[in-house]
Amino acid sequence: FSRVLDTAASLREPHRVSRYLEDLAGDYHRFYDSCRVLPQGDGQPGDLHAARLALCAATRQVIANGLGILGVSAPERM
Repeated sequence: FSRVLDTAASLREPHRVSRYLEDLAGDYHRFYDSCRVLPQGDGQPGDLHAARLALCAATRQVIANGLGILGVSAPERM
């Protein structure tokens, strides 16, 4: 993400940030659609679930930071 920001700033092409965020959101959607993030039913979360939750949190943070840089507000919940 930092390389995208550096490139967008040096070339004065802010659309690179929005394109990156759009691609990231698409990748995240495919991940979330194909991988179980939380255990089913009363199952106990394991290391894999914790890693997937961490990936979700990191993705959320990058998207929030990118939108903030672009001056775009986003809802906390949908």
